[in-house]
Amino acid sequence: MPCLSIAARRLRVNASSIYRSAPLFTDDDDRTHYCKTINNNFSSPVFIKKREYHSTSRNEILPFIAVGLLGATAVYTYRTFEQMDKDWDEYYDDLEKYKSATGIDPEKGSNAAANTKSNPTSSHDLSSHFTGGTLAIDLGTSTLKLSHRQSSHNNNKKVNPTVSVDREGYRSTPALVWIGESNDEDAIVGRLAQARSFDKKGGCIIQPRLAMEKNENNELASKATRDIIYNAAGNALDQILGGAGRGGGNSNEPLFVLDSTMVTKGSYNVRPICLYPNHHDENQYLACYRDAINKMTSPAGIASFVAEPIAAVTGAEHYNLLPPKDANASSVLVIDVGGLSTSISLVSGDKEVLHSSSFPFGGDTFIDALVSHLIRNFDGFQHEAAHGGLSRDGNSPLSSKPTLSDASALQRLYEASTHAIHELSNKTRCDINIPYLTMDLETRQPKHLEFGMARQVVESEVQSFVSNSLVPHLESGDITLSPSFPPPTTLSALFSSTIMSTLEKTALTPFNLRAILLVGGGARIPLVRKSLKTATAVLAGDAYANNTDGKRLVMLEGELSEEINVIGAALWGSEGN
Repeated sequence: MPCLSIAARRLRVNASSIYRSAPLFTDDDDRTHYCKTINNNFSSPVFIKKREYHSTSRNEILPFIAVGLLGATAVYTYRTFEQMDKDWDEYYDDLEKYKSATGIDPEKGSNAAANTKSNPTSSHDLSSHFTGGTLAIDLGTSTLKLSHRQSSHNNNKKVNPTVSVDREGYRSTPALVWIGESNDEDAIVGRLAQARSFDKKGGCIIQPRLAMEKNENNELASKATRDIIYNAAGNALDQILGGAGRGGGNSNEPLFVLDSTMVTKGSYNVRPICLYPNHHDENQYLACYRDAINKMTSPAGIASFVAEPIAAVTGAEHYNLLPPKDANASSVLVIDVGGLSTSISLVSGDKEVLHSSSFPFGGDTFIDALVSHLIRNFDGFQHEAAHGGLSRDGNSPLSSKPTLSDASALQRLYEASTHAIHELSNKTRCDINIPYLTMDLETRQPKHLEFGMARQVVESEVQSFVSNSLVPHLESGDITLSPSFPPPTTLSALFSSTIMSTLEKTALTPFNLRAILLVGGGARIPLVRKSLKTATAVLAGDAYANNTDGKRLVMLEGELSEEINVIGAALWGSEGN
């Protein structure tokens, strides 16, 4: 700054002397003569205009201004980097505390603990950090089942998982979500949504599992998944652990919290364990599923995912349902007959799925067959051409569901047929009565449906669907059937062909298997059990099928057949996996 003042002072002195020595001219000729005289006596002009004076002072002061700005910028940058280093050190200190407390390293991916392909012994043991235990979530194509296991670290006491019940007292919840056309409307889930399956009334019905598998609208599928899990899991945990519950399940707050000190109203210190179908594209399906679950957890990544066949084997091992392990026969063939599909998976020990395939056949196929039979034989619907919308194109989805213009009547037919199939699983005959199902268009009188139904009638309808629609669909699509067998014409022949196809891909025989395990809700249907037993006898002999040479064919009884997966997942998650 002293240099700037001295320079300015000198310029003012020089300028004043110049202006004082310049005479006053009366006309332009005198001024011109004076300037020429001065220029001849001196090498540079001494007459400086006012504009040139100001320009000269600005040029001299600019370097000093630039130096000042550079200095201020350097000081600010130094202090910024100093603060960043301080924040970085604090971040790593907090990170080390978090890793030591939870076993999760966020820098290696929040889903590292959820990688089911890795060795379970190397997975982080998070179960000890959840005082509320673990909650297994089995989101199937037709129903949602939950199983809770309390923390077993107190007094080293072994605690068995328990299957949770919903608000109506059922051990499963329909995996359906009704979403209105307006975004302001709350979603309807479970049995309330099931009541609108066909009469949607200004909205749409979503099956979250199928929506995620199709990968058509991940945002909508993720929302539907969160809606039904929030509702069902929140209600179950509210009953088990107490709390405020989740209401309709539309809250964006976390449901599962790792830090027990951060539990608030409507959240639980419980570890979620989610089952997924192994036969689908894992990268596609799990990406959507993990995204939905991570939005329900705090922090993201505390949920684990286990393949359904591995969970089934874990549950069967827990109840000692499998024969002893043999070095020559260690793999288990798991046949899971679900609501809409049947999967056949080969599990090595209880750690890895060697191969898995599926085809569109399940317990709902029997309900569809009964509804189709009722529509064709009830005179109130004779004016309509009832059909199943079946497709034999291997690239198109296959559906056994019938169609009917009267949505309300179709809804009532499905409700009655569902109860009838459950009843026919225990009896050979049942009665179906639906009053005021439709109206006679000529007499304007109501028509009531009254049918006596035999189990053999439904089985005949299902066998017809298998031979006429399902088998042609499989032959024209992906190879699921064995080339060593002729085209199947019955359900037992279909089981023989698909089981052999799985064994051929792994170079095994039925005698290299530790067991064949039948699970799933559809496994309780007599035709399924009888067909699998016949198929096993064709492949390995009557002694193998009848267990006279050991307990090789394992078919679970009662509710355990459809709950073994979710029970096994709760065991798998609470034992350090």
